[in-house]
Amino acid sequence: MKTIDNPSLSLLLMIITAVFILGNNGCALDDVADPKELTLDIYVDDTGKAFVTGYAGDINGLSFLETSQYEYENDTDQLYAITNSLTWKEGDEWSIRFATGAYYDEYHTTFYFPTDVKLVKIDGSEDLEYLVSASNDSFVVEFYGYEVERPIATISYQQPLLIVEADERSPYPLIFAAVLILVLLAVIAAVTIQTRTKRVTKPGQETAVQDRSPAGGAKEVEIEITCEMAAVMETLTERERSVLEALIDHQGRMTQADIRYETGIPKSSLTGIIISLERRKIVTKKEWGRTNVIELSERFRPGRRED
Repeated sequence: MKTIDNPSLSLLLMIITAVFILGNNGCALDDVADPKELTLDIYVDDTGKAFVTGYAGDINGLSFLETSQYEYENDTDQLYAITNSLTWKEGDEWSIRFATGAYYDEYHTTFYFPTDVKLVKIDGSEDLEYLVSASNDSFVVEFYGYEVERPIATISYQQPLLIVEADERSPYPLIFAAVLILVLLAVIAAVTIQTRTKRVTKPGQETAVQDRSPAGGAKEVEIEITCEMAAVMETLTERERSVLEALIDHQGRMTQADIRYETGIPKSSLTGIIISLERRKIVTKKEWGRTNVIELSERFRPGRRED
C-alpha cells in the first residue's frame, strides 16, 4: 500500500472520514444536551417567609434548599419549598436575595409581594432583565434571562408596621407563635388524612353534584371522569389532585376562596398550585370581584352532561 507523505492531504482525509462517520451515525451530530431551565414563583409574606413553587431542571445550584422544607419531583422537575433563608431585615427595610450557583439556558423567576409594601430597590445580575407590575392582590417583580451563569436577583422593600413590637426579652410572643404553629400543623394533618381517605373516582365513573340555578331550584349534574382526565390526575401531587377533585365535585367551577375552604390548603400554597395547574392548561383563572374564579379547562369539560 502506498502511503501519503503530504501532511496537509492526510489531515484533510482524516476530517472527511470523521464527517462521514458522524453523518452515518444518524443522531451523532444532533446529540445535544437538554436545555437547562429554571422557572419559579416566589411568594413573600409579611414575616419574611417565602413560598417557592415551579420547575427546576436541576436543584443542585439551589443552595437555599439546604435550610428549607421542600419537595422535589424528579419525574416532573416540580419544586415546592417553604423557607426563611432568602430574606433578612435591617431597621425598617427588608431584602430578599435569590442566588443560584448554576448555568441556565432559560431563567425565569417571579416574586410576589403584598400590595401594601413599598419597593425600595431592585437589582439583578448582568445577564438578567426585570419587569414590575401590579395585580389585584400583589406587586409582581419578574426576572428573566437566557444563557445566564450564576444569576442573582435582589429586591429591597418596606412594609407597614402592623403590630407593636414586643420587648425582645419577653418569651410570650415566641410561645404564642409556637402554639399557633402546632395548631396549624394539627389542622393540616387532619385535612391530609381526610383527603387521603376520600374516594377516588375511576375512569368511566361519574360524580353526581348539585347545580343550583339562579331561580333557586336544584338539579343533578354529572361530570364524567374520562381516561384523559384520570391519566392527568395520576401525574399530579396530592394537593393538586385535591384541587381538581374539588372542581369536579362542584361542576368544574369554583371561586379560589371556596377551593381553599374545601381543601384546607393555605392561601399562599393554593396560589402557587393554581398557577402550576393553569400553566399546564388543566384549569383557567378569571378575576371576579376581589377573588378569582377557577374552572376546569375546555378539554376536560366535554365529559360533563346533564340528565
